Amino acid sequence: MNKIHIQEDLSGLRAVIGDRGDVFVIIDKNLREFYPYFAGFQLIELETSERNKTLETVAMLVNELLERGADRNALIIGVGGGITTDIVGFTASVYKRGVKFAFVPTTLLSQVDASIGGKNGVNFHAYKNMIGTITQPQWIYMCPEVLRTLHPRELRAGTAEALKTFVLFDPHCYRLAVDYFAELEEQLQKSGSYLLNGKFYGEERLMELIGCCARYKCEVVERDEFEKGERRMLNLGHTFAHAIEKVCVSTGIMHGEAVAIGMVLAAKVALKMGMTDSDFVEELTADLKRTGLPVEIPIDPQSSKPTEMRILVEALKKDKKVDGDHIHSILPCALGDVKDVNVPLNKLEEIAGDLR
Repeated sequence: MNKIHIQEDLSGLRAVIGDRGDVFVIIDKNLREFYPYFAGFQLIELETSERNKTLETVAMLVNELLERGADRNALIIGVGGGITTDIVGFTASVYKRGVKFAFVPTTLLSQVDASIGGKNGVNFHAYKNMIGTITQPQWIYMCPEVLRTLHPRELRAGTAEALKTFVLFDPHCYRLAVDYFAELEEQLQKSGSYLLNGKFYGEERLMELIGCCARYKCEVVERDEFEKGERRMLNLGHTFAHAIEKVCVSTGIMHGEAVAIGMVLAAKVALKMGMTDSDFVEELTADLKRTGLPVEIPIDPQSSKPTEMRILVEALKKDKKVDGDHIHSILPCALGDVKDVNVPLNKLEEIAGDLR
């Protein structure tokens, strides 16, 4: 299972890598300020966007690794956000039938979720993560230093994944996280920045929350690496999120933002199915709004109207979690109480108009 190192900055990274020369660093080209930390290693720049998360990009990286002489004993390090770790993990897991790899995740979303657990993959046409593997990295190195230059939307996207984890496993940490990220939003509104004297406001609290998220996800993956049961719970919010990302692509919505909306929609489905009450749905919605996250399906910039729920339901029918005329959905009933439910697709169609 993943060995996770959480430090204040990147200064301890060399000690983790060790004294070896066969290191190939595939890094998001927008992270040039961190290049000096990887001096002396083979550096491969990567253009990162959802449209580049393809088999063509994997083929390009394989060709680059071959030309640079990477053999089966190489260590490939992916440095970047969730798109980078997905692409690099998949490339390393198929290159010469698999070479060792590690991650330095540089977004909050990738630190609390995307880089952990061994899921690696690329998109196929409009369908997210349709081609992939489950292969564990050797280690993951996390630090708040790489998060300090994130755009507020990027940080909020990670907030959604952190809150998802705590909804699942820890009501106490959920409350701590909501309060902390709400305070960060207040700091941003007051000063125009999340930072105070060059560091995050309450940075030690942030590191503790990241560590808690990582620990919970690692524990689940250790018990159910190949998603036969318990690990499915980590998909809370994601069934709707993937559909939202697919049909709302013109809005520029980010994955974490879609997850926040997806959690609210999942809670509303649970309410319609008699599995929770309106107080919980209202509490969850209000908490996400406090942390700056969206809670409603975005407006289509072309029509200036919200995307219709029936279009989302049509997209859901093509989700990889569909089983016949049902779809596996993780529905939150209360903090720390979620259910893996086979929801009939015709039930979603029936209640679609009430979900907005």
